[in-house]
Amino acid sequence: MSNSRTFFASSLALALAATLVASGCRDDDGDVVGGSPPEGGGGSGSGGQPSNGGGDEGGGPIAGCEGPEATVEDVATGSFGPGSKVSVNGVVAMSHKFLVSKSSSTDNCLWGVFVSAPGLEETAENSGLLVLSYGFKAEIPKGGDQSFCPRLGQDPAGDKIPDNVKPGDVLDVIGTVSRFPDQPECTAPNPPNQVGMLQLGSVCKADIVGDAPVPTPHVLTAAEAEGISSTTDEGFHDKWGAVKVRVENAKVEPQDGMVVGEFGVIKLDNGVEVGDKIYYRGYSNNMCHEGPVFTDPNVTFARVDGFHYLAFCSWGIQANDKCADFDPKSEDCTAATCEPDFID
Repeated sequence: MSNSRTFFASSLALALAATLVASGCRDDDGDVVGGSPPEGGGGSGSGGQPSNGGGDEGGGPIAGCEGPEATVEDVATGSFGPGSKVSVNGVVAMSHKFLVSKSSSTDNCLWGVFVSAPGLEETAENSGLLVLSYGFKAEIPKGGDQSFCPRLGQDPAGDKIPDNVKPGDVLDVIGTVSRFPDQPECTAPNPPNQVGMLQLGSVCKADIVGDAPVPTPHVLTAAEAEGISSTTDEGFHDKWGAVKVRVENAKVEPQDGMVVGEFGVIKLDNGVEVGDKIYYRGYSNNMCHEGPVFTDPNVTFARVDGFHYLAFCSWGIQANDKCADFDPKSEDCTAATCEPDFID
């Protein structure tokens, strides 16, 4: 069997947005956050979600949505520190939009997209940023007892990041620099991480203004790959956080004899963990939103591409596409790249 999530896929099919992993693995309340959610829980500046479930899809100006010009490097290197509201223009989307977290206590739904500094042929230090925006609150469906965030690709998310954003889209963004968690509280059995992730949250504007080539991921050296899972190296995580990187010639560390472990995580023998957080959507029938499929525990990946990201207490990388970001690609892939669900 290739994926332990198969055992309980049916129970997760509608519960992705509200997942709470037991045994100390993660709680979405403790994942990366994007600043204060809008009052009322609607899309940023929407004034709350209307009772009929409608509302804006992230458009329209917001009073006070302005800030000095900054670059991705300015944020990564601390020229603009936490609390600074800045305009970061011309950045290139590197991922599709994804659900970052759903709060089990407030029902806030936080959405994100990874972006790169413009004009690059290859990603580099201090060239990546995670852009975050709150959307509509999770709702309990009729006859149910559990709340769910909007189904991306099927329902409007209600935040400022365009739902159909894709790699190569050029964005003008205004948001507030933050580090989350500022003081990590990680206890066993989680890794004892002491470093929060830099990000651009409380986004009040994320407009698509054009398109541009997508830079190739930087190939990590063996020493750089060792830094991916560090629990203490703030300098490394600040410069490589949110950057799409590549690990080459990586063998797998099987989990209970399987390549793909719980919740879609693949552990490489160099210590790097590869997640499917960006593309996995338990409610979708699209193969591209299912977990990766690899059945040979002796597989060696010629390359694995992903974004350096902090998932609760674990630093690792997150793939955007299980077909394009792995070589060999996921065994259920029928094309070189995946086509995610988009709203028409």
